[in-house]
Amino acid sequence: MSNSPSDWPPDVKPISVDDLERLGIDSKDQLFWDGRRIEIRRRLDLTRVQKIVAIIVAVFAVLGGIGGCATGFNDASVFLCARGHDFLSCPLPAAGRP
Repeated sequence: MSNSPSDWPPDVKPISVDDLERLGIDSKDQLFWDGRRIEIRRRLDLTRVQKIVAIIVAVFAVLGGIGGCATGFNDASVFLCARGHDFLSCPLPAAGRP
């Protein structure tokens, strides 16, 4: 059996040809080792500054969405009022205009 590379942890050894029969795959293309599914988990760790920036971006994204909805509602109201539909809220006509 060959030696493991020097930069590997001491308890890790390379896979030999004999170890290949321990590998398996199912119909969903999930990889198994000795009948147990192999999972790779990586946590996303953000620094304090990254968390603050993410919160600020999220708040502005929500505010932008609310502003977009308000603008769309106003545009729909103006569009419908110009066509004689007043079930949204149409502005009152000016007193001095003909």
